[in-house]
Amino acid sequence: MRFCKSCITPITRPDLEFDDEGVCDVCRVAEAKRGEGPNPIDWEARKREFEELVEKFRSDDPTKYDCIIPVSGGKDSTWQLHVAKNVYGLRPLCLCFEPTLPTEVGRRNLENLNRMGVDLFHIKRDPIIYEKMVLEGFRRVGDMEWPNHIGIWTLPYRFATAFDIPLILWGEGRMEYAGNFWIGEKNQREMDEDFINDFGCLNGLRAHDMVSEELGIGLDDIKLYTMPSRDELAKVGGNKGCIGVFLGYYFNWNARKQVDFIEKNLGWNRKKGRVETSYGDYENLDCLSMNLHDYVKYCKFGYGRATDEASRDIRDGYISREEAVRLAERYDGRYPLEAVLRFCEKFDMDRAEFDAICDRFTNRAIFETRDRRFVRDIDGSLVMKQRWIEARRNP
Repeated sequence: MRFCKSCITPITRPDLEFDDEGVCDVCRVAEAKRGEGPNPIDWEARKREFEELVEKFRSDDPTKYDCIIPVSGGKDSTWQLHVAKNVYGLRPLCLCFEPTLPTEVGRRNLENLNRMGVDLFHIKRDPIIYEKMVLEGFRRVGDMEWPNHIGIWTLPYRFATAFDIPLILWGEGRMEYAGNFWIGEKNQREMDEDFINDFGCLNGLRAHDMVSEELGIGLDDIKLYTMPSRDELAKVGGNKGCIGVFLGYYFNWNARKQVDFIEKNLGWNRKKGRVETSYGDYENLDCLSMNLHDYVKYCKFGYGRATDEASRDIRDGYISREEAVRLAERYDGRYPLEAVLRFCEKFDMDRAEFDAICDRFTNRAIFETRDRRFVRDIDGSLVMKQRWIEARRNP
């Protein structure tokens, strides 16, 4: 297990690569974002590219929407809407796919977003089918958020064909968190079916894999979780074709600056106190189940939300690597008791079963074991092997 010499992300992160100097590709992209390195990003040129895209898809018909914005009540949603509506004067339609375990602060932020003056569809998916897929995703691939991820990705394209809206505006792109050396520029810029299948956190599962008599799920139950055909998408917007793009490709994305702006100017609210799996107070606020997703990620790969946030804060110049190491050691992988208890109550599961499923996906090469069982502290947290703790401190 190796760690980036610049940030604290381990090479166990899927799709991540290190260069010959031991620096990960996300940190190299961060250099380009700052105008450094061999391929600095020309943000003015990208802004012009976005403006040309907007004018291509802006509708002359005042009764039509110009774009779709997938929203959740999180920080990115409010920023995306601000850019589209307040900066570029677009008429957006916002879509929210109901979270697994919605939070009060998430609901308040979603209501606040709605009151920015936008039409908002809040999709309440079939709870029977959805909850079956939550448990099956957890048991099969160690991801209770699997159906939420795929629903978030596919829903906007379903609405794009239904409402004839050719442009979908997503938030941050891959360059903020994952490997970029070997993927094409298209995948950094655009969200499409290929992106969903390759990079959409689906762990090799597809919606059709859930169809079975045993689960009681038929083809008619998964229509919300499948993409429209490519032919249907090509006909959107008078044959302009439907396109989904990441705003983070066109604009220099900085989460802390954006949070400061939407909090001061747009009525968005942070969490009171830190998020359970990290040290921050503004990530993953809309759904408590995302804390479980981050916890299982830690079990699988030896890093969690605190590592993600600390690595980003290093790249954006807010903290040193030494401080990031301390934060990761203090917060990464801590057992998210509140989220576990809420999940177990919701899905009629006891903690022993929840932990047993997590153990099936926990990496024995990373965490301490005794008598073939994982060692846990009194709070339920896994114990990382000391050599990996030292490797993170001294890459």
